[in-house]
Amino acid sequence: MNFKYKIFAYIFNFFKLFSFNRNDVFFILDKKNSFNGNSKFIKNELSKRDKFKFYTLSKEDYSFQGVKSPINTIKKFFTLLNFFFIGSYRLSKSKYVFLNDNFFPLAYMNFNKDVTIFQLWHAPGAFKKFGISSLDDENVKILTKLSNKNLKLSVSSKNIFEFYQEAFGVNKDQIFNFGVPRIDYYFNKKYNNNENIKNIRKNLERRYPEIKGKKLVLYAPTFRENKEKNDDIVNKFDFKRFNSCLGDKFSLIFKSHPKITTPSIEGVIDLTTYSDEKELLLISDILITDYSSLMVEYALLSKPIIFYPFDLDYYLKYERGFYFDYKDVPGPIAKDTDEIIKIIKNNDFDFNLIDNFVKNNYDYLDSNSSKRIVDYVLKSEF
Repeated sequence: MNFKYKIFAYIFNFFKLFSFNRNDVFFILDKKNSFNGNSKFIKNELSKRDKFKFYTLSKEDYSFQGVKSPINTIKKFFTLLNFFFIGSYRLSKSKYVFLNDNFFPLAYMNFNKDVTIFQLWHAPGAFKKFGISSLDDENVKILTKLSNKNLKLSVSSKNIFEFYQEAFGVNKDQIFNFGVPRIDYYFNKKYNNNENIKNIRKNLERRYPEIKGKKLVLYAPTFRENKEKNDDIVNKFDFKRFNSCLGDKFSLIFKSHPKITTPSIEGVIDLTTYSDEKELLLISDILITDYSSLMVEYALLSKPIIFYPFDLDYYLKYERGFYFDYKDVPGPIAKDTDEIIKIIKNNDFDFNLIDNFVKNNYDYLDSNSSKRIVDYVLKSEF
């Protein structure tokens, strides 16, 4: 498994010998479409400071998933050439490197001392376990630690330092609580204002006129490693009953995790491919989820969250587990669709739970997380 990581690193180390006058910015993404989160906000902040050249590389490019036909094989060949040679060359010329996921070639790459490598990750707070905290494979644990030996990372609160230290296998002095860039969105009046929220909703109503005059309930479950358990996400939610009991006042929006392929669901608006989930959080009146880290963001909006962990025992035993006792989530826990309906009808929500959760997971409630990170990276303030 380590072979492709070493190849990329060796090519990078060769190009680095000939790289001079470096001032470029390089983003290493988990997926091609994931630039809409932390990376986007960092790029926007950097663009205010200087005329940088920006480059991106997606980990998807060295995956062979979906390569079935001869044409796809040829396309993949050229994609791999671009990844290993053009990508590593541009990376060798970059002074600032940002990631939103682990990138194992870093374990074998030799960066100059003046290069800053900053892990942005892709979720705030601490909820379900990730990284080394959730790994059994010793080889991957070692790779993760080696990959992260020189990077810096920012968290949303000093209260979760130890979780991120464990998950990334880093020293505490590599972690800063500058905040999470994508959180700037919710405190930026350019985005979070009544006019913008109305426009987002109007655009959605043009596509789905049936939501007009109704409150929006967003069901956003996360994925399981087991395919059969992923199928249960749809099977364990009674969409017809939800609509028959609440459909006169509420419209149900379904947003599945990108890793899951779900069948068409009658009576539900499937927005799994919606380009920016932050917009959906803004316009939704209630969030229903199981173990998705989206709830850590949604809590910032002080709106109701219902937790529906229909397979909690399985998830605790065979999947990731959590950094805190699940019963302490900031909202009511439902065991079936009827309980979800009852909670909504009775408006059974304790907003003190949400407020306390936010205080524990965020040190900054402002739109300056990106600024703090860029200030540090450019050494203009810290």
